Amino acid sequence: MVNRIGGLASGMDIDALVAKLMAAERTPLTKLQQKKQTSEWTRDAYRSINAKLKTFDTYIADNLLIKGFNTKTATSSNSKYVTATATSNASGNLTIEGVSQLATAGKTVGSKQVNSNAGVATGSTKISDIEGSTFTGTGEYSILLKAIKSDGTLASEATEVKFKATDTIDDVMKKISSSNAGVTAFFENGKLSVAAKNTGELAGNAAEVQLVTEQTKNGVKVEGTGNALFSVLGVGSPGSTDLVDGGSNAIFRVNGIDTERSTNTFTMGGYNITLNETFNSKATIETRIKTLEELLAATKLAIPDLETKISTLTGEAATAKDLYDDALKIFNGANTSSALSAAGKKILATMNKEQLATLDNLDLTDNAAIEASDLTDAQKKALKALKTEEKEALNSSLTNELNDLQRFSAYENLSTTSKNIFMNMDPADIEKLANISDLTSNDEIDSSDLTDDQKKALKSLSSEQRQILGNISSEDLKGMQEVINTKNAYDIKNTELTTKIQQLETAKSNEIKYTKDLADAKNALANTPADGTAVPNVTLSSTTDVDDMMKKIKEFVTMYNGLVKEMNDQTKEKKYRDYSPLTDEQRKEMSENEIKLWEEKAKSGLLRSDSILRNGLAGMRGLIYESNPAVSNPKYNTLFNIGITSSKSYNDGGTLEIDEEKLRKALEDDPDAVTALFTNKGDKQDTISVDGVEKTVDTRGFLLKLRGSMDKFKLDIEKKAGNASSVDNSYSIGKSLVDMDKRIDTWKDKLEKIEARYWKQFSAMEKAINKANSQSGIFAQFGGQG
Repeated sequence: MVNRIGGLASGMDIDALVAKLMAAERTPLTKLQQKKQTSEWTRDAYRSINAKLKTFDTYIADNLLIKGFNTKTATSSNSKYVTATATSNASGNLTIEGVSQLATAGKTVGSKQVNSNAGVATGSTKISDIEGSTFTGTGEYSILLKAIKSDGTLASEATEVKFKATDTIDDVMKKISSSNAGVTAFFENGKLSVAAKNTGELAGNAAEVQLVTEQTKNGVKVEGTGNALFSVLGVGSPGSTDLVDGGSNAIFRVNGIDTERSTNTFTMGGYNITLNETFNSKATIETRIKTLEELLAATKLAIPDLETKISTLTGEAATAKDLYDDALKIFNGANTSSALSAAGKKILATMNKEQLATLDNLDLTDNAAIEASDLTDAQKKALKALKTEEKEALNSSLTNELNDLQRFSAYENLSTTSKNIFMNMDPADIEKLANISDLTSNDEIDSSDLTDDQKKALKSLSSEQRQILGNISSEDLKGMQEVINTKNAYDIKNTELTTKIQQLETAKSNEIKYTKDLADAKNALANTPADGTAVPNVTLSSTTDVDDMMKKIKEFVTMYNGLVKEMNDQTKEKKYRDYSPLTDEQRKEMSENEIKLWEEKAKSGLLRSDSILRNGLAGMRGLIYESNPAVSNPKYNTLFNIGITSSKSYNDGGTLEIDEEKLRKALEDDPDAVTALFTNKGDKQDTISVDGVEKTVDTRGFLLKLRGSMDKFKLDIEKKAGNASSVDNSYSIGKSLVDMDKRIDTWKDKLEKIEARYWKQFSAMEKAINKANSQSGIFAQFGGQG
């Protein structure tokens, strides 16, 4: 530590002198700190742009794509029977000719009165007090329930409802009804009623609410005691898992087709439809009976035909399997590959005959012997990495077995692409392939007599695949051909057989369903009174809400213009070069308002003429005049054609302008074309026919193209400025900040040494002056004596 003497001998203000000297020395550090601050501001300015781009992107997704761009209004010709709303996908009319049955939820009422120790049970009766109850103690029991879902299928996983023996009946009913099981339970006057919350019937006459006896979830096994509980409550029967049935589907006829839905409210043809009442029931049922009779007759005819085909295909598949097994047996030879690991087979696949001979003479448990062998470095490394049992499996193979193993290993490790190259070769071409001395050399391949297509295919393979293929003899290649051909033939027959078996299972299932449905329809017909005066068909139609679409487009343009203007202004913002970031010393001498005004000037122009912003804006602007050939009406395949153009003023930076009269006319004339222009879900590189010529074009709607352009824009900004979760070393400004931090630390260390040096020099001066003063005093004493 340097002793700091403050000018006692010299009479000088050393502190002030050092401070002034250090102020000059600190100038490079101050500039570096100001540069760092400017970089941080610039990073934040970029991130602010990205946040605005993300907000705009979310607005497009939520308000124009997910909610639907084309707003449509539905009209029902008779809302007493059918009501509907239209989605943006509604097109054309739907005609409901009759509804013979509305969907209902399955419901079961207890078959007996429930008693307790004190008489007829009530909602306040404890579970342990119900007559016949086996529930005791204070522990928890579980009811496992599966019920029909809103889509008409059974829940794949049971919902667990826990209860205690000390709970009342009402407590348990409340727990069941408030759970996610999809079941409502109600107890009144000594009887229990259980119903499915969702309407509809399950396929195969399955119960709409079922009990599960046990279920394992997250590794925990839960036992269901629901059957025991519901049995004493008079619902269900001991040992049965069926709790509620009797649900029914809505049955109706639409556009001449007999149809069913599990609910009375559903989506069809772009309409959200609600069936309110039945109408033309008898006529609808009569038509349904006729349709079911036709379906049942066709199904009964198909079943024996499928059974005959399955019998034939079973024999053909067995024959094909025998041919494949024979070919594989001949090809395998003394193959004992089952004893080898995948790693061992992969090593063998890369070896030629000389390398196999070397391998056969090696003690694979001796790594030094492996390293000293003539094998390739890759083969040595792979062999040494094998486990002891894998090495022993290779060591135990005789020479002839190694050859067979190598051949089969090569077959197993060849890719499908590699096999396809020689699959269709004739014997002469296979000889040409086998005669190429080094398949890893493109020159060797090019100098062969193979066709250009074959050469191209070979050169497209990885070097490992080429090495494996190059080690296979022409005889083995032909053997592989036979194995692959017989396997393909077997696979084809087996696939045909599997398909026919599935078709037979479906046909038999349909036969059961059609038989039941037909019986139900005939029963319903017998119990349905005559229709009386026929109700005219209910027609659903839709019209486009042009005003709403105008509002959406105008709102989008306003949002777009606001974003573009803000970014464009930043590229033109004036830069005040005399306003550098304030130092800590400068801040101490200024008021808060002065600091605020200063920093506004200092931050101005950070992104002036910025290439990322300019390129991003240019990419967005470039989309405005692009046509979209996927739009069916060429009159409206550009924004310009529907009245949306870029501002004529260069200073506006590409903001949009709307010719409202032209836009309204386009929407009224062909709203679907305008919708496609904005939202078509095409591809960036889509192949379509344009004027009879196939072309690869971008068929995405303008909004999707814009989102794609903004995605690239955001990515470019992130490469430069990162995001809130980025580490500094992952983006360019961050890397500069890391470098500046290191330089700042270096400068701080340097300045400490400089300041120490100044103090050392001044201290030396003070000591010298003090010494000189002492000597002067001595001389003065001597002079006085004379």
